[in-house]
Amino acid sequence: MIHWFSGISTSQLSAAVTLLVVSFCGSGLLADDSLLPKATEIVARYDEALGGRDAILRHTSSTMRGTVDILQPSGVVKLPFVYFAAAPYLRVEKVTLPNGAGENLNGFDGTTSWGLDPRTGPEVDSGDDVQSAKRADFYYPLDELTWFKSMETVGVEDFEGRPCYHLHGVNNWGKSNDHYYDRETGLLTAYEFQADPGLVHEILSDWQKVDGVIVSMKQTVKVKSKDGDWKIFWVITYSSYTFNDVDPAVFTLPTPVRDLLAKSKLSP
Repeated sequence: MIHWFSGISTSQLSAAVTLLVVSFCGSGLLADDSLLPKATEIVARYDEALGGRDAILRHTSSTMRGTVDILQPSGVVKLPFVYFAAAPYLRVEKVTLPNGAGENLNGFDGTTSWGLDPRTGPEVDSGDDVQSAKRADFYYPLDELTWFKSMETVGVEDFEGRPCYHLHGVNNWGKSNDHYYDRETGLLTAYEFQADPGLVHEILSDWQKVDGVIVSMKQTVKVKSKDGDWKIFWVITYSSYTFNDVDPAVFTLPTPVRDLLAKSKLSP
């Protein structure tokens, strides 16, 4: 998923990658924990729903193109994007800015999490932000539970009018990140996590089969304000999704980012 967003940093929405929920979570429908499948079982079922381990591992890179719609008080801003990803943790996001302002870039080369905005220049992440960027794991569905200290099934809740298993997770750097899986289809419905603007819901929808793997062709990000209202911040819609077609050179750090890294290493 795309992680560039005006008002929320790359690291805060990473995962987001990538990437990915609705405003109403009803009360649990199953109170007896003994009736609930374990998180490991739900995640394994999700992997199978996507096409299975072999189908997922058959791919080593992907290219996603589409549009991100950013909802602002003045109206909707539509920005074209392309997202390149490769195993194990490589990614580059390019979002075309309006009015000929250039491209906003974000990426991770396996070690460095970086951004390059033509308006403000390069930046390099540090600390937990790097781990958060690395979580844009190309095989994230298969590796998901390795990124968490704990992940537990807490109930079944009505989510977007669908009964979903609610999994509460605490990632390896201590942040809460909850997942919702459709009880019928086994597919991931949404992520839930905290960011500076408030509680974030990232909905995954419009699932389609591409080269043997089921992929989400639409993600909607909503944020709950302090007054309890939910607002759509952006909607990502993919026009194309292809596998095994990325030139490794795409992930080379841009010169301004390399220069910034070199300068930081020289600084006392």
